[in-house]
Amino acid sequence: MSNEQQQTPFERRAGEMLRDSADSLDAATRSRLTQARHAALEGISARPAWLDFRVLAPGGAVAAAAVVAVLMWTGPMQRPAGETGAFDDIELLADADAYEISQETDLDFIECAAAMGEQDVAGT
Repeated sequence: MSNEQQQTPFERRAGEMLRDSADSLDAATRSRLTQARHAALEGISARPAWLDFRVLAPGGAVAAAAVVAVLMWTGPMQRPAGETGAFDDIELLADADAYEISQETDLDFIECAAAMGEQDVAGT
């Protein structure tokens, strides 16, 4: 089957009109169109090859994989000693008695009680 047999009547008519309009152009207009076409084709070939998407996309994927590998290799970040995290705050909010204890004015008693509780746990 040729390409013309697969075309619809609309496509055939549009092609005929395009060819007729191109044939009716004067020589000066054809020359300017040809020069513009050649200039556009030269502009495409003048672009550096490394800017092509087919080069940048795999390079970006390799860079992203390298970043993930480095993050996984170094492991999770360790908190400095003595720094409380967000989970400690959540634990305080989840405990109903913790809020009342945190509002006490005699914090020395609370510290003493906590130390005694740790000693009891360590001794068992």
